[in-house]
Amino acid sequence: MGNSAIGLVRNQTDGDTNSFHDFREFEEAILQDPEVEPIERSYLVRQFSSLVFRIQRRLGRRFGLKPPYHLRYGAKQSARLAILSGPSFRRCTDYILRGRKAAYLYDPTHPWVTPEQVVTFVEDVGLEILFVPHPTFRDRLQAVLPACKVCFIPEAANPEDYSCDAEKTIDILAFGRSLIPYHNALDAGLSSSITYKHGRIEEREDLKKAMAAARIILNFPRSITAKTTDVEMLTMRYFQTIASKALILGHCPALMRELFGYDPVVEADLENPFEQVEQILANFNDYQDLIERNYETFINGHTFQHRWQQMKQILLESQ
Repeated sequence: MGNSAIGLVRNQTDGDTNSFHDFREFEEAILQDPEVEPIERSYLVRQFSSLVFRIQRRLGRRFGLKPPYHLRYGAKQSARLAILSGPSFRRCTDYILRGRKAAYLYDPTHPWVTPEQVVTFVEDVGLEILFVPHPTFRDRLQAVLPACKVCFIPEAANPEDYSCDAEKTIDILAFGRSLIPYHNALDAGLSSSITYKHGRIEEREDLKKAMAAARIILNFPRSITAKTTDVEMLTMRYFQTIASKALILGHCPALMRELFGYDPVVEADLENPFEQVEQILANFNDYQDLIERNYETFINGHTFQHRWQQMKQILLESQ
């Protein structure tokens, strides 16, 4: 492929987390592009790169040398991209080499990181392009990153990784973060004939099986469940729910309504939670058209492949 290829720096850390597998899905979708080649390094090379980066950064700050901190030796790819859960060099150690660098940063917000930490990372590593999953993040970070192009690319999912035709044996599913008062009301009030599966699902394949078997999956943005961010984020869990052909019950982020052109979510009745769920299940056939419409909208415009084509165009135009 030579110098014309785009290199994807694989995340080789944190392999035991669900987030790691989410990001891997994105990476696998990108690698379907024949113009992209994977970049994976041995443990020793990654450790050595991290050590060199730390030394360069420490000396640079002590003696007033401006970042980025990298070796003079350049990468062979025309550009390199990393999919990151946070601003951590150990997840993209190939950036010790010079060359055009870009990253998709999933959570550039409180409580995980501060804007100052993102700015420091971008400058130290030498990122030229930063992709973020919400326009608010883009606007806030572009204002403090004049030398880096910050671009909004929504989250997504890979339909091939989810089953949309499995037998539905779970009436309502909740996993990960939950809206505690709402969950408690469901747990206490739902009829014993209704299967309500909730709690953390550790194994990735078990999670996919549960999603495939669910009629209804609860989705609330973090700004409601945890209130640790003021941004109403549209996460990949919404898209994974749609890919599993389950009905989304919860709250629709404004961004999702804008992208889809309609409201794909059944708004949760917080005052009468179990009554609403029981009514939905009693009339579930009435929601099949919405489930199918959501799936078609997702397939036609909101997969990881669609996101990658947007990113690729920006990478190529910015050469």
